Amino acid sequence: MEKSLTAYKVIIQLSNNEVLVQKATIGQLNNILNAFEKISVEVVMNGLGIDLVLQESPFTNILEVQHQKGIQFTVCRNTLNQKNLTASNFLPFVTIVPSALAHIIIKQHEGWSYIKAGS
Repeated sequence: MEKSLTAYKVIIQLSNNEVLVQKATIGQLNNILNAFEKISVEVVMNGLGIDLVLQESPFTNILEVQHQKGIQFTVCRNTLNQKNLTASNFLPFVTIVPSALAHIIIKQHEGWSYIKAGS
């Protein structure tokens, strides 16, 4: 695929903590970054998906590199509340939104494309 000068925007929802799904998602993020010169990418995690960005994540180094390349990682406060977690449980570059689903709805309304990771 040719790199485009158009700025694209994609929001990816991850709600799965299976290692193979996490690895596939990380690979897909790299593929997206390689395919476009200008793209905004946000991974929104809720439910079991939040495990990807916990402090003890086995993918910390690669996630940090992806964040440095512009990928935003966001978790759902509703999920944190259900699991009795706080921001300190997560990698330092993770953002928290009140509701992952509401956040996705807003992003789609703003013209972001939506991808469900692991489907």
